[in-house]
Amino acid sequence: MKTNALDNLVIIDTETGGLDPTVHSLLSIGLVTFDGARRTEIFVREPEISTHPRSMKVNGIDLDFIAAHGLSPEDTCDRVEAFFDAVPGRRPVMLAGHNIAFDLAYMRRIYRLAGRTPPAEFTHRSVDTHALLWALAAAGRLPPETTTSDGAFQYFNVSPPEELRHTALGDAVATRDLLEQILELVACDC
Repeated sequence: MKTNALDNLVIIDTETGGLDPTVHSLLSIGLVTFDGARRTEIFVREPEISTHPRSMKVNGIDLDFIAAHGLSPEDTCDRVEAFFDAVPGRRPVMLAGHNIAFDLAYMRRIYRLAGRTPPAEFTHRSVDTHALLWALAAAGRLPPETTTSDGAFQYFNVSPPEELRHTALGDAVATRDLLEQILELVACDC
């Protein structure tokens, strides 16, 4: 399934030090184009890293790796925008993700730390796979348990590639696969 609307779609996922973007640090960003041709993972080194033990247990990110290889907020913004510039089609690109408001809040955080105004990609226009799954479940086209990422990944038999498990890029790739299946379900007369 390929339409012009999907040409400049980018799936995003973030791994963070906690659940509160006003307190906790952004640690990594996964970006993948809808066609899967372009993908990257950016590790982020904020000036002061703030984490919560529960989140760190889930994401398993090594903070020593972040300290050694993470990019500054300024360099992170440059890398994100360079990725967007390389996407065929027009800017702003359209972003998609699962519970994407969470990811967008962390992207706005890193732009604040860089002293920059977030580009249009991080404002209000985005595609949320959770909202799409909820609408399909509410309409009786999917079981209610598919509204969580784990439930949806299991139902649609989607998972990150083994080498990318538990990474922002792995989750972005899996969300891309999930979105493709959601769009096929929406398009079918079943």
